[in-house]
Amino acid sequence: MRRVIIAIVLLIVLAVIGLPYWFGIQAEKAYNDIVSTYSGTGGVSVLEKSYERGWLNSTASTVFVIKNGDAELIKFEENDTIYHGPFPVQAVLGGSTGLTPVMAVIDSKLVAIPAGDSEYETLIKKLPPANLLTRLSFDGGGITDITVPGIETEQGEKGEKLKWDGLTGDVKFSPEFRDVDTELNSPGLNITGKDSSFIITGVDLVSRLKYVGPENKYPVGDIDFKVAQVTVRSKKEQSDEYQEFAVSGIELKGNSTESEGNLDSTHSLTFRKLDAGGGKYGPGGYELAIRNIDMESWIKIQELLKKNQNAPQTEEQRAAFMAELMKIAPGLIKKSPEIELTKLNITTSDGSIDGYLKISVDGSGLDNPEIASNPLFLVTAIKASAKLSVTKSLLETIITDYKKEEIADDFRKADDEVPPPDEIAGMAKEEMGDEIKGLMDQGVITESDKSYDLNATYEMGQITLNGQPLDMQSLIGD
Repeated sequence: MRRVIIAIVLLIVLAVIGLPYWFGIQAEKAYNDIVSTYSGTGGVSVLEKSYERGWLNSTASTVFVIKNGDAELIKFEENDTIYHGPFPVQAVLGGSTGLTPVMAVIDSKLVAIPAGDSEYETLIKKLPPANLLTRLSFDGGGITDITVPGIETEQGEKGEKLKWDGLTGDVKFSPEFRDVDTELNSPGLNITGKDSSFIITGVDLVSRLKYVGPENKYPVGDIDFKVAQVTVRSKKEQSDEYQEFAVSGIELKGNSTESEGNLDSTHSLTFRKLDAGGGKYGPGGYELAIRNIDMESWIKIQELLKKNQNAPQTEEQRAAFMAELMKIAPGLIKKSPEIELTKLNITTSDGSIDGYLKISVDGSGLDNPEIASNPLFLVTAIKASAKLSVTKSLLETIITDYKKEEIADDFRKADDEVPPPDEIAGMAKEEMGDEIKGLMDQGVITESDKSYDLNATYEMGQITLNGQPLDMQSLIGD
């Protein structure tokens, strides 16, 4: 019995001593996989990387750069302490994690570094380091908590000052980053100058993405981005007055799905209220749907665009680019894609604007190579329809305001005295009536009880406007 107890104790001791080192080996592999994943996105390149493995913990350092094409935007230095599982004692004692077994806990500091001769070098150097705490599960998935402290700079010589309230959130990821869920929040940003200010408040981002396609590099899923308010204020030239632009309740939502090589997506942009130039608008927004996109062809276009991004090109290279694009185009439209503006609505104090648009391409003829390579194929394959309705009072106000500016400018150009505002208003109202009558006489718009409307279709090379075939020759002249 005594020998059994001694054996058990020895096994426990060996496990306590050996497990952290073994988990350290696994953690290093997982860490390198994470670095490889974010450095394989195309916009991120790793410049330096080091890793020192210990018994209970390891340390690592990585310097990477974010680029737009060949241009370096900003660099980051990441310093990590990796606490080995299954029970990272040091991380538990430090309050970084609980008692749940994990592969590793990674405590990271991310410091921004100016790239090249950046015009924002002074500001970048003042940015506080971001704190990232990652808990890696045994299967290679995990969660990263993100905390970026706020910053407030002293007022500069020209009255410039920046205040940022920081950012918090988390990123949950599955093994090999097949699924990534992100939630980020920033209370606000305030940039002020001597005669201007830019304020943004209540920024929230929630995304649920799944990576599909070759090497699981292409994201589909849901994104919801909200901004409580954006306000821009600036002083008018040669005046003590200020002009202001403000929009509140901004929300951008998107959804994309992939099934059997077919991509579909929808997105919408809405706002609750907009104040600009003395006018008040809102609510308003639009909804857009894109359907039946061949994923293989879409990926080829993305790779072609990335390859030619920001690259100076000769006429020959541009011609080669277009030739490559035309080779991909038949595949892109073979599933009869369509784009539909399902909703457009803007409400104002003077009325509203409503619109609709749909464009579709019949790709059924692509089975015949001769038809597919004929540019005239698109002329017959494309169908489109559009509708636009503007409340009478709103269209009349828009045209009248435009005519006021036009009339006043005509007097200034002729070096004549500009008439009083009420006289200009009368002239503008008369010209507005003539303008609308002319549009109706030409068949561009029609009139209903409460609105002016436009309905247009395109099919087989023929445009129909408000039910009448449009004579293109008469528009462009002989």
